[in-house]
Amino acid sequence: MKRLGVLSVLIFAILLSACQTRESFRVLNKGIVSDSASDDVYEPDDVQKTYQALNYDEQKAIWISYIELADFLSGDEESFKSKFSKAIESVKASGFNTIYVHVRAFGDAYYNSDVYPKAFIVSSDFDPLEIMTKLSHEREISFHAWINPFRCMSYDNMETIDDSFQTKKWFDESNGILKSVPDNTNYWLNPAYDEVFELINSGVKEIVENYEVDGIHFDDYFFPTPDESFDREEFEKSGESDLSEYRTSRINKMVSGVYKTIKSINKSVVFGLSPQGNIDNDYNLQFADVKKWCAEEGFCDYIAPQVYYGYESVCPYAQTIKTWSDMCKGSGVKLVIGLGEYKILSEEEFISTKGIIANMINDAKKLDNYSGVAVYNYKNLFAADDENAERVMAEKELIEKAIK
Repeated sequence: MKRLGVLSVLIFAILLSACQTRESFRVLNKGIVSDSASDDVYEPDDVQKTYQALNYDEQKAIWISYIELADFLSGDEESFKSKFSKAIESVKASGFNTIYVHVRAFGDAYYNSDVYPKAFIVSSDFDPLEIMTKLSHEREISFHAWINPFRCMSYDNMETIDDSFQTKKWFDESNGILKSVPDNTNYWLNPAYDEVFELINSGVKEIVENYEVDGIHFDDYFFPTPDESFDREEFEKSGESDLSEYRTSRINKMVSGVYKTIKSINKSVVFGLSPQGNIDNDYNLQFADVKKWCAEEGFCDYIAPQVYYGYESVCPYAQTIKTWSDMCKGSGVKLVIGLGEYKILSEEEFISTKGIIANMINDAKKLDNYSGVAVYNYKNLFAADDENAERVMAEKELIEKAIK
């Protein structure tokens, strides 16, 4: 009996040791946990679990651009919290559940970054992105970090940023990686270089690792310009025979690389692309392979084409959204229809047709592959000037009925 007791103690000690080994984890980054071996070992109580992103089967989204953020950031931290809280409370009250918010518009950062310089509109020491994600989640609003991957600052602004940032090094070296384009004051990263993709992925990685974002969102600024001289030298060195195919393959490489980067960190964070609604323009001007993105895995979780066209336009709304729906058939890529609400103050068919955006929402819901709508943008719908307030309010009320 005594011998059996000693044996039991030994077995218990071995099991306890094994359990302790299995339950120790290595903390890779904020919110990311691995069971790989490492010198940096923490017990379970010290481990932060992977953030589970908040996303909805039916997106009801609003774009909030750097233009609105400039107003929100015009004061101190408390002023920013107050203004942003008011904005998302209005968004939620109207039935929306998702926001696409600019966090990098011009090769800059609206958050604490080691990869990109701080945006000029962020003048205070607080971190806008940390505040925005926290306030959004408190109201069960999904937060997608909106990035323009290639667009950078103007010449004057580029000169002022710290020399330690990679974009400044490329700017000073004038080596073809950071270039100007005709009729545009901004500099643009050249997709011909893998180093550019590495920078873009580093920026995405930094956001997904360090902030509780629910998605990464790219809009329709894919290839910087259709001008053939932009990357002529790199194209000729590539050995490829067709410039359009070469550019399209480069953008595909960038998009798939970002998708892999996101999923390697947190599979619950989604990647969304918002190309132009005009498919010919996507291919001929942006070199955006939207048919592949809609049909194949490994590029995006949702696609939100900007179908900013009336029913009687050169790209008739009803026909255009059906084409996009057919492109997404059977792929698992969710389709979110982007709507240009701002046109109710600028384009005749939208001005004269009360409830046109609500009608578009209702038509989108009839699609076989419908997964939501996104409205551009917050300011036009929720902060219209007094002159247009009555017209906008009438439209907003009908939109609220349509999306709920």
